[in-house]
Amino acid sequence: MKTSKVLYAGAAILTCTLIIVLYSGIGISAADSSKNTDITAKFIAGMGSSENPALSRYAQSSYYRNYASRIKSGWDRFQKPNMEKIASWWSSHAPDSYNSTVLYPFSGPDIMNALTFFPDAKLYIMFGLESPGTVPDATSMPARSITRGLNNLQKSLNTIFHVNFFRTKGMAKNLGNKSFNGTTGLLMFFLSLNGYEVLDAKKIAIDSRSRIASWKASDDRINWQNPPASRRIPGVEIVFRRKGKEPQKLRYFMLNVIDYALANHSPNFIPYLEKEGPFTTIIKSASYLMHNDTVKFTRIRSAILSNSDYVLQDDSGIPLRYLKKDNWKVTFHGFYNGPIPLFSHRMQKDLKAAMEKYSTGILPFSYGYDYRENESNLITAEKKSRTR
Repeated sequence: MKTSKVLYAGAAILTCTLIIVLYSGIGISAADSSKNTDITAKFIAGMGSSENPALSRYAQSSYYRNYASRIKSGWDRFQKPNMEKIASWWSSHAPDSYNSTVLYPFSGPDIMNALTFFPDAKLYIMFGLESPGTVPDATSMPARSITRGLNNLQKSLNTIFHVNFFRTKGMAKNLGNKSFNGTTGLLMFFLSLNGYEVLDAKKIAIDSRSRIASWKASDDRINWQNPPASRRIPGVEIVFRRKGKEPQKLRYFMLNVIDYALANHSPNFIPYLEKEGPFTTIIKSASYLMHNDTVKFTRIRSAILSNSDYVLQDDSGIPLRYLKKDNWKVTFHGFYNGPIPLFSHRMQKDLKAAMEKYSTGILPFSYGYDYRENESNLITAEKKSRTR
C-alpha cells in the first residue's frame, strides 16, 4: 500500500547546521560488547567517555564539544522540562497500578514518553516502519565515521527536541541503518540521556511461530514493503536499568500493521502480542491510522482493545466511539477543538463534546500533534473488568 508509510509517526525531517571538525587518527579496538553498548550510548548522548581512551581523546575535540553543547541545549530547552512537567502532572492522575508490559504502537524510536508515563514496566514493546538498524559500537569506529554518525544523529533529533514527536515525512532520508541514527542508536541515545545504563543490545526477530528468535544475517535484507516468505519480523532487544533498580527490557520491531499486511505477511505478530499480554498501551502522534475506514488498521486496533487493561492516548489513537462505556472508564484531560489541519478529516465531534464537558483541565505539557502550550489532549481508558 503506497500511502501507508507517510501515515506513520516516525522520525524528524528538520535539519540543523553543523560545524564539522574531523578529529582524525583514532584507532579503536573492540572491548566487551555489552560494556561497549553503554559506552556508545553515553558517548552519542554527549557525555564523552572516561572508559575508552580513544573516545576520551575524541571528546576533547572542538567538534565533539560543540556537538555535546547542542545536545544539552536542545534537551534542556524543551524536552527535559516537558518530561518533568508530564511526570509532575501524572503523579496525580496515574492509575494505582499498571501491567508489567507496555505496548507503544507506531512509536518509532520514542522510548522517552513510555518511560515517563510508565517507568516501572518490565517490558516495552514498540513497533513502526523504521528499520531497527545496527547496534552501534563507537569503540570500533574511525573518527571520520563517528563524526558523520553524530551529524546524522542530530538531523534525526531536531523535531522531537522541539515538539515531542517524530515527523514521518522524510524519515527514510534521516534514519540510517549502519550508524548512530538508526532506530537502535536513537533508542540507546534516549535511554542514556534519561539516566539509564544500557546493559545490552542485540538484534532479534519474531519467527513464524510467534516466538522471539535469534537474529539471522538474512534479517538485514527484510523491509516492510517486501516481507519475506519466512514471515520473520526483524527487531532489536535492549536491556537497561536505572541506578539501584532491576533491569528492564524493550523490544522494537519493524513491520506494517495495515490489515492486509498482517493477514498476508505477518500473521504471527498479533499472536506474539497476545502471548505478552495483558498490557498497558500508550499511543501518541499515531497519524490517526486506527480511524481509517479505507486503509484499514482494524486488526491492530482490535488487538489493542482486547489485550489492554489500560490505554493512554491523544486523539490520534483509537477513536472515542470504540471505547464503549460498558467496557471502559474513560477520563478526559486537556483541550480538544479538532485535529491539526493535516488531519482535519479526523475530527471527532463526540470527543469535542466530552472534552468540553468532562476535561480535568488544561495540560501543562506538550503531547501529540497539538504541541503548543495549552492545546494538547490526553485520554485515559481503564477496562472496567480490571476493577471488578
